[in-house]
Amino acid sequence: MALPPLVEPAGPLSPTETARLAQVRSLPQLRLPPIDDIGHRRLAAARVLVLGTSGLSAPALRSLAAAGVGTIGLADVGPLDVDALVLATTTILTLSPDTAVTAHDEDLTAESIGRILGGYDLVVDGSDLTPQPFLVGDTCAALGLPLVWGSVARGNAELSVFWSTPPRRSGQRSTRLRDFFGTDGTAVGTASAATDAGVLGALRGQAGALLAAEAIRVITGTGEPLIGRVLTIDADTGRFDAAPLPVAQPAGSGAQAESASATSTRASTEE
Repeated sequence: MALPPLVEPAGPLSPTETARLAQVRSLPQLRLPPIDDIGHRRLAAARVLVLGTSGLSAPALRSLAAAGVGTIGLADVGPLDVDALVLATTTILTLSPDTAVTAHDEDLTAESIGRILGGYDLVVDGSDLTPQPFLVGDTCAALGLPLVWGSVARGNAELSVFWSTPPRRSGQRSTRLRDFFGTDGTAVGTASAATDAGVLGALRGQAGALLAAEAIRVITGTGEPLIGRVLTIDADTGRFDAAPLPVAQPAGSGAQAESASATSTRASTEE
């Protein structure tokens, strides 16, 4: 089910942005989804924080910039890689000169994360960093921010959108990162289980672009975002499967829900 747009539209697009979008539409590798003028103005007004500048986050950044997101923030669970930061900023501004890039050169900690995330409309996490697996997810849930999340390992990728407070009339239920991960951060799906394993590079590009597409859908209110569902990509077989996210059991019940996905994604009780 489509959601109401997350972001109110900005004023008329600048002549530079209008010309840029016309050029982007002519390039197959950067072709935009069918979004009208109001949709592009919503993207121009949107503030999106992307965690990480490599992995899934790199292709997500390129797609968000090509779509004309007005403000893109860059942050990470650990210190930002300076060389990767420069490359990401250059790529964004080359694709979209009107985009404002904000680099948060400080660790995301329990003390800083609320302040940093609170300045954005939506968070994209393709960092695959898990020293504190619930730090970002819990903060997004507390702030009511949509979290577009993805992970890859070997030939598998998993993506979903978590939102603790979707619009009341959207028909979507509240979802959190803890609905997917076990409460201790160890009961995870196939793609998340081995972050140090080799990863097919093309799969990263594919999954990262899909993360951006999910963010664009939520921002503009077009299509049906992956809220309440987990998309699994099996690069070995070329299969895409979208399974319902397991419904969290009442606290203290000790029950666990089993996903219907082909990869048997496990989710345990929400704390």
